[in-house]
Amino acid sequence: MKKISIFLSSIWFFALGLGANPLDLQKVPKDANWFAHFDFSAMRKSEVGTFIRTSIEEIPEVMDRINRMKQDHGVDLEGFSHLTLSGSGERDRAIAILKGGVDMKKIFENPKLVDRLEMDQIGKNKIYSTNRGRRPMAFAPLKKGVIVGGPDINYVNEGILLAKGKSPSHPGNNLLDSLIASVDHPGFLVFADIERADKQNYLDERARFMSDKIKTGAMVIGEAGGAIRISAVLEATGEETSAPLEAMIRGGMAMIDMKKNSDTRLDAVLERHSVRRVGNLIWMEMDLSVDAIIEHIKKEMNKSA
Repeated sequence: MKKISIFLSSIWFFALGLGANPLDLQKVPKDANWFAHFDFSAMRKSEVGTFIRTSIEEIPEVMDRINRMKQDHGVDLEGFSHLTLSGSGERDRAIAILKGGVDMKKIFENPKLVDRLEMDQIGKNKIYSTNRGRRPMAFAPLKKGVIVGGPDINYVNEGILLAKGKSPSHPGNNLLDSLIASVDHPGFLVFADIERADKQNYLDERARFMSDKIKTGAMVIGEAGGAIRISAVLEATGEETSAPLEAMIRGGMAMIDMKKNSDTRLDAVLERHSVRRVGNLIWMEMDLSVDAIIEHIKKEMNKSA
């Protein structure tokens, strides 16, 4: 069981490739109400990612599974570069643009998959789709290892135009820019315009209960000052709602502090946290100890040896 958990961890960190591939807003539609970006490269380059990669390479069973995924299924965890997701807020409707990590020739050698696919030609691009399974899906392999995915061919066609820089793109957000500047090489970021998504009736009941309090929100995760930093910001609908939100967040942080007193692992991992409110903006930061995370990983790996 332990080796299975290590294998799953290795998938995550091997998928975090080398180099750095920050968010490119040209790959996000102009009217997107939310988007997320996984820079696999930046995270794998991190201290924790480097440690895990080195450790995994010393476990033959895990390396054998990783190599078999590449040989049998065309999934090269070493090759993943980055993934950008975006959408309006409508459930199960989004555009995905992935670079690297998938050998499409190997994928198309699978007869079971090929039999389930239909192919449409739009311009020079072939879009493959299927309505089988729990949800319909479509995808199009492009040049330079880029794959565009979505729920149907219309979404994929829009994603192709974005990937080629031929469609109006998102203007960005100043709050997100500030968060990105607070970490070194962010490995994950997400932004959501909750107010606009609600006005367009895209939010489901689970998200709508906060729409009268929060306009936008963003979060970034990356290394900073030798720690793993989680930075987030919420833009409240007004100062009259920002104060209760701040109080709620501070209450959650106080509960974490109480738990630290009786949880040695949490006490070692969580170095610091902060909450500050400026007008209707609530800024939050949490730093996690790289040394404590690595030490915990070492212990788990020793248990499985």
